[in-house]
Amino acid sequence: MYKELIFLSFLILFNIFYSLFFSYDKNIEKVSFIIDPGMKLNEISEQLYYEEIISNKFAFKLWNKINFLERKIKYGEFYIEGRNSIYNVTNKLSSGQKVYRKITLIEGSSKYDLLKILKEIDPKSSLKLYDIPDMIIADTYNYTVTDNSRRILDYMIKTSKRFSKNIWEERNKEIPLNKISEMHILASIVEKESALKSEKNKIAGVFFNRINLGMRLQSDPTVEFAITMGEKKLDRKLLRKDLKIDSEYNTYMIPGLPPSIICFPGKDSLVAVSKPYKSDFLYFVSKRRNGEHFFSTTYKEHLKRIREVKNVK
Repeated sequence: MYKELIFLSFLILFNIFYSLFFSYDKNIEKVSFIIDPGMKLNEISEQLYYEEIISNKFAFKLWNKINFLERKIKYGEFYIEGRNSIYNVTNKLSSGQKVYRKITLIEGSSKYDLLKILKEIDPKSSLKLYDIPDMIIADTYNYTVTDNSRRILDYMIKTSKRFSKNIWEERNKEIPLNKISEMHILASIVEKESALKSEKNKIAGVFFNRINLGMRLQSDPTVEFAITMGEKKLDRKLLRKDLKIDSEYNTYMIPGLPPSIICFPGKDSLVAVSKPYKSDFLYFVSKRRNGEHFFSTTYKEHLKRIREVKNVK
């Protein structure tokens, strides 16, 4: 009788234990749950209960306390789905399997564009234009919903520096550039000159040929930047008088590279600058279709190509 009583008591306790921590009321369809930095266990359990992810907030707190899991719960965004038992929900929140969102900086974007994107993600951001450095690569980056704009920007900077360093170390050592920042500047010009990956190294090669001969780069996108400073797109075609604008960014007027980037280049443009196409090309002009260009070795040939382009309807 005594053993039966013990067994019955054990069975009752087991059923209570199982019902509290392992049973579930329903299968949850995929829902997002966010734990902000600094949230306490009590706040988390209240929010889980309020969003109807768990049905017993006391059991949730108890399970985490007795298993010393409170410190293992991560902050961030989590997808919770399936059985909503205390065990399953806690395991999800302490696993570290956060939801990562994506931020895409399009090739050719400006600092103004990036600042706008960051402020849309984090409306309370205090970032200013001068906080954004030159050496950021236009690419897709991961972030979590709890990351603020500064944290996202720092991650973009860190990731870009690592990739840029690798490209620089593997560059053709004959290119007339002295530092990584110069590679970014020229890559930003190449980025604006062509969107075609197959042409980028040819265009980079043209610019290096000009530099080696002491010629000016004479890049139209640098003139556009001199006018707008990247704040907006130029809503008209360049005029002949624009090419004479007195600006440190106008490569029709200044020798060598401008003082900083004119946009954020993508990886393809950086690689193209680090390993340019070897040729005698000194000129190129758009074919006005598919983004392709004609490349020429002499100015006479270049003028002929320009006439051909103008005659294309």
